[in-house]
Amino acid sequence: MKKKYIFFVLQFCVCFSFSQELIKITSYDTIVVNLDEFENIFYKNNNNSEITLDYLDEYIELYLKFKLKVIEAQDLGYDTSSKFINELEGYRQQLAKPYLRNKDFDEQMLAEAYQRMQFDINASHILITINQESSKDEEKKAYDKALSIREKIINKDLNFIEAAKQFSDDQSAKFNGGNLGYFTAFMMVYDFETAAYNTAVDEISMPIRTKFGYHLIQVNDKRKAVGNVKVAHIMFKTAKDANENQINEAYQKAVNAMDLLQSGDEFADVAERFSEDRKTAVNGGMLPEFGVGKMVSEFENEAFKLQNIGDISQPFKTDFGWHIIKLVDKKTIPAFADIESELRSKIDRDSRSQLSTQALYEKLRNEYKVVNKPSAYAKFRKISNSSIKNGVFKIESLDKSELLTIDGISISVNEFAEYIVKNQAKNKDIDQMYIDFVNTKLVSYEESKLEEKYPEYKAILNEYKEGILLFDITSDNVWNKAIEDTLGLNIYFNLLSYRYTWPERLNATIYNCIDQKTANTVMKNINNQNKKLGWKMSNTATNYSVDELLILCNTESPLSLQVENNNFIKGENKFIDEVIWKKGNVKQIKLDNDSYVIIEVHDILSSSEKTLDETRGKVISDYQGFLEKIWIFQLRKKYLVDINFKTLYSLADVDEQDIINHSRKGLLTHEDFMNWCTWYYSNFSSIPGTGEPPLDILEEKLGIDLGIAFSETFENFIKMEWDKDGKIDEMGSIEDKIWEIFEEIIKER
Repeated sequence: MKKKYIFFVLQFCVCFSFSQELIKITSYDTIVVNLDEFENIFYKNNNNSEITLDYLDEYIELYLKFKLKVIEAQDLGYDTSSKFINELEGYRQQLAKPYLRNKDFDEQMLAEAYQRMQFDINASHILITINQESSKDEEKKAYDKALSIREKIINKDLNFIEAAKQFSDDQSAKFNGGNLGYFTAFMMVYDFETAAYNTAVDEISMPIRTKFGYHLIQVNDKRKAVGNVKVAHIMFKTAKDANENQINEAYQKAVNAMDLLQSGDEFADVAERFSEDRKTAVNGGMLPEFGVGKMVSEFENEAFKLQNIGDISQPFKTDFGWHIIKLVDKKTIPAFADIESELRSKIDRDSRSQLSTQALYEKLRNEYKVVNKPSAYAKFRKISNSSIKNGVFKIESLDKSELLTIDGISISVNEFAEYIVKNQAKNKDIDQMYIDFVNTKLVSYEESKLEEKYPEYKAILNEYKEGILLFDITSDNVWNKAIEDTLGLNIYFNLLSYRYTWPERLNATIYNCIDQKTANTVMKNINNQNKKLGWKMSNTATNYSVDELLILCNTESPLSLQVENNNFIKGENKFIDEVIWKKGNVKQIKLDNDSYVIIEVHDILSSSEKTLDETRGKVISDYQGFLEKIWIFQLRKKYLVDINFKTLYSLADVDEQDIINHSRKGLLTHEDFMNWCTWYYSNFSSIPGTGEPPLDILEEKLGIDLGIAFSETFENFIKMEWDKDGKIDEMGSIEDKIWEIFEEIIKER
């Protein structure tokens, strides 16, 4: 629900600029809403609407209510609570993300990724593993080993496949000679992908570092991207250790299936009857859509060979068995505009995102002046390096000396020390940690400048702020209050109980019978007027209660008879509407499926008022609306509102005479509100009660909060509801009624 209210406030987007003053709201301080701010909100919601003077009146009254609630929340300190601050901070972090990027670099990465998607690469690799915590000596050793292997291949001491089987730490190389098959953008870590796309066919890259270690990459082929395909298959399995006879037996099954297909049998039918991949057989052999690198190479190659929808392959073998496939759909690489959003998401999840972060750091270093203090850093490094390397650094004493400045803002040695304590791990390098620390501080500084640099960010952050405030204060004053104020709810309901009534109802039993036999049993029982369970149903013959009748009829099938006894309103049940509303009437209805519905009428219930329990949800909803009216009244008393109508009405496409002749709708200005108050007090103001004990004494004695229901405002607004319903003359003294209701509630308690 909160998200809905924040979305509601997003419609009131704030535009900070100098323009004509439109609204002035005054209490302790004065808040001004300019025309530009209001226009930005107004046109966001009303692009295609006809703008009339009446509509402007309605809209600005709604806007005023929203503004008054938010201002009240701020006056009451809602924006200083830890709950509010934490929630807003969560939104702020999410909203800041698009601004904490190097957008130029991101666009380059986007264009590069799409360009690479136009081609598929087939490559082989040799991996020399090292972990990310390896020392510089270990890294050099691994690099030199990879370089040595490369030289052996280039010198033709051995070929790439032999080298992969002999030296690669990728265990699959022993079986595939290091061949990775075809792949495209986003299928490999970015550094590996870049090396593969930048290496010519039949060439071998220099050693490439990834998080897995060093790689030598040989590009075997580069082709235009084949896109995605969707195929159905028929499969005859062979085990990995299958002998020649078993392989030939599976092949013969595939040949027989192919004969059926060539004879005109439907592919889906043959797959369902004969395919040994039973998971797909039930769906005609259908497989999910796939692209390169998602299937074993033999299957993939055959699938992408098929050119036209409906083409069927010859039987072919993979490690899993013999297959026949049919091309169901074929898709080329989509246009950039169609997948731009998807590409951005992939980049965010891909190792490219780390490069994007580094590009942001570089941008911020160029934008803001960073001044390091080498002597302070050297001093700290000298005494801390050993413990940091071992991952056991502790802050022994506060050192507030200046370590660096960002745009003249001082950052102390102690801040760096605190960063180390939070982020240290064994073998971490202090110099790299210092670089990371400065980058973190640059991002924090950039975050602090976002509202200044980007007006649209400031605006949307303010929208979220006001949305949270609106939700929280409305919860306290309306939604939760209506639920928690049970005394007020009871009094409200009793004073307006005439609004909550049942129309004329039919008390009846509906018997749903599966067949004629069941219907005959029910009709016999009804005709014999069984009186069990208090229902006027039978006299002596079958003498079954409803429970007994259900057991009797549902012995063979639990759905043979279903029974519902209820009070029904016209239009609520089509069968009830078919029966004549007469006590004792019985109607049997045959349905198209040869089942029967029997209606037995017990009584006609006259229109009557509902109990609170029968309509609690509706009453709570109405009480919330009632409380909101009182709340708005109190806010209008507290805050003085002034509107420049000449400026407001300039938004309507009308001439000056229309404006002169226009009669304003709603309580817009403080003058409007005061005129309404004159009418309100003269017509509805309560006369003090006679002899009732003071409320504070009652509250103390009873140990309950009497709440708003005993206020003069509550009474007056109830009388306005009576007046609106034309009931005010017949309702009598509201004070007496409230005390009568209160006494009854206290007795019950």
